[in-house]
Amino acid sequence: MPKRFHLNRPDRAKEVITALADCEDVSDQQRLLAMRLACGGQLTAAQIAEQVGISRRQFFNWVGLLKRDGVAGLLANNHRGGPPPKVTGKVLEAFQAGLKVGCWKRAKEIQHWLRREHQVKLGLKGVYYWLGKLGGVLKVPRKTHAKKTRPRQRSFKGRSATSSGA
Repeated sequence: MPKRFHLNRPDRAKEVITALADCEDVSDQQRLLAMRLACGGQLTAAQIAEQVGISRRQFFNWVGLLKRDGVAGLLANNHRGGPPPKVTGKVLEAFQAGLKVGCWKRAKEIQHWLRREHQVKLGLKGVYYWLGKLGGVLKVPRKTHAKKTRPRQRSFKGRSATSSGA
């Protein structure tokens, strides 16, 4: 049977209770509620994490912050989201306009255009991300077999249309 988790810090428990009464931010309430449950000592770490809606590892990260830095350290916004997007504002508008007109055929061309015209360094993965986000479609036909002949292609298309309709 798993061991119940108890914070064993009465001074921190009082800080958590007073901070929880005054807190209005939802994510801060989540952190404080997890620590309040930890101060009670009635539940295991996994049960506390499940009730609050976080992973067990994140629960122990928060416990470490509370023990080391107190409530202020627990509520400090250490990380909220990733870096800001590189494609914004006028660059984004120009990108959308270029996609509508069909300026590019390959993602590599978009990558070079962004670097040359707007000094935006974006990897191919990032270009494909923005293409998907903006609903862009590159206009390069798919590769076909070199020995494929037109009559065989037509007969194949005719066969698939008749077989799927039956």
